Amino acid sequence: MQLVTAAEMQKIDNYTVETIGMPQDVLIERAAMAVLDVIGAGHFNLDHILVLAGLGNNGADGVAIARLLYAQGFNVSLQFVGNVARAKDAVHRQLAIIEKYGLVRAEKSDFNQATLIIDAIFGTGLNNILPEGLQKMIKAANHIEKTVIAVDTPTGIDASTGEVRGAALKAHTTVTFGYNKLGLTQKVGGHLSGQVVVKDIGLLTPPDMTFSVPERP
Repeated sequence: MQLVTAAEMQKIDNYTVETIGMPQDVLIERAAMAVLDVIGAGHFNLDHILVLAGLGNNGADGVAIARLLYAQGFNVSLQFVGNVARAKDAVHRQLAIIEKYGLVRAEKSDFNQATLIIDAIFGTGLNNILPEGLQKMIKAANHIEKTVIAVDTPTGIDASTGEVRGAALKAHTTVTFGYNKLGLTQKVGGHLSGQVVVKDIGLLTPPDMTFSVPERP
């Protein structure tokens, strides 16, 4: 099993999109479908699914996940964490799609009503301490012990070191893409990631790339 750091994963992402020419939106769709595969294969209570989305590519994955669930008839709420006006273009493209599906974003959600939470706030790109308001929200979610599926990396976990960046959302399952992340296997990250499922979404590794962590059997 090959483990990668956040920087290595970013290099793989960039190579796949910029050099190979794989559209970012295709990778987002594949990531969303991979998460739905894991949901469908598990024994989760799907009565009320709350998707928490951030402003970057991880949030775009979350919007796509919410759309796919909504299209299948599930009771799903989509709530953004942060000012949507500052979101990346990939997020706005996904939002334009869900509007045509009729899925309306929730301005505020009650965690107690959710039977499953999809964590798509921050992925491997997290490199700073989380804002204080987000830390409070995460601690509140952890306190009520809802089942959480994390997209790529639980929010608050450093994907390279496994350290907590202020606070971290505890996941029952983490669906990560391409390779397992080093931070999901060590320190607090190894505990808060729950069951880690690695899914292939079509990412390609540069032929000249060397990994900082040797491949494990």
